[in-house]
Amino acid sequence: MQQIAILSHIVVDEVHQPGRPPHTEVGGAGAYAAVGTSLVAERVGRSLLVSGTGSADLAMLRAWCAARGIADGLFVVGEHGPRTRIDYAADGERVETPRFGLAHFDAHTPLPEHVPVPPAELDGAYLFHDDEEPYWAAVARYRARAAAVPLLWELSAACTRPERLASVRQRAELVDAVSINRTEAFELFGVDRIPAAVEALRTLAPLVLLRLGDEGSLVIHGDTVVRVPAVPVTAVDPTGGGNSYTGAFLGAWAVSGDPVGAARLASAAAAVVVATEGAPPVGDAERELVRRSAGALAATRLE
Repeated sequence: MQQIAILSHIVVDEVHQPGRPPHTEVGGAGAYAAVGTSLVAERVGRSLLVSGTGSADLAMLRAWCAARGIADGLFVVGEHGPRTRIDYAADGERVETPRFGLAHFDAHTPLPEHVPVPPAELDGAYLFHDDEEPYWAAVARYRARAAAVPLLWELSAACTRPERLASVRQRAELVDAVSINRTEAFELFGVDRIPAAVEALRTLAPLVLLRLGDEGSLVIHGDTVVRVPAVPVTAVDPTGGGNSYTGAFLGAWAVSGDPVGAARLASAAAAVVVATEGAPPVGDAERELVRRSAGALAATRLE
């Protein structure tokens, strides 16, 4: 069993909440996707997190990865890695601001060329990005020399607007699977019902995951649509639920080739994440909980 490369940011979040002193947490789409992959892995180091960071944060982030069974493919860009200030309002809404600006954040974006192992040592790669041309030019170069590595793209909300649809379709031709949530799908295709979104998504990629929050997810594979329920759980912190679902799906699907079974495991992994404030530790107990929870989920094929 080889590694799953997670190509997305790991950041330090500076959290400001009413009635609580400010504190920091490790976050970012890459961090949570790597946790999801690790939760469904059969061994430590299956999940390989590739992200730019700063020399001042490197030791701390490596320790964070190690505590979750994640192999680090972190590379140093400068002294300071990405930091995000998160300000919560009393109603739970939040505003996120890159501490050092968007240009600094973008400078830490991992590209396929940053993956520290050859394609032959990978079972898959997770991408989280918008439809920006330079990024996808790098993906196209990687695809040309790593055709056997399954690529899964979780769309960034920045590109899920109707005027970006043609570009999104073009980028999706380079990947094997796409993950998108309901709000993003409705916005991208200009629809307001699940059946209409499903019809539009059928032609976006060979395999599409439509994430529906506490209503579970839909696995869209050609003419087949299967609903996989969510694991009932009290959500403590919804941060990273979608990223962890997608990372877990890729980790399971790369082994089994069974998208529905992978979606069951992904739902169970996401439940472990949202039931914890911040990213949870990952060990034998958490992995066993994911396996048990996934086994209790009954998927339904939709007509």
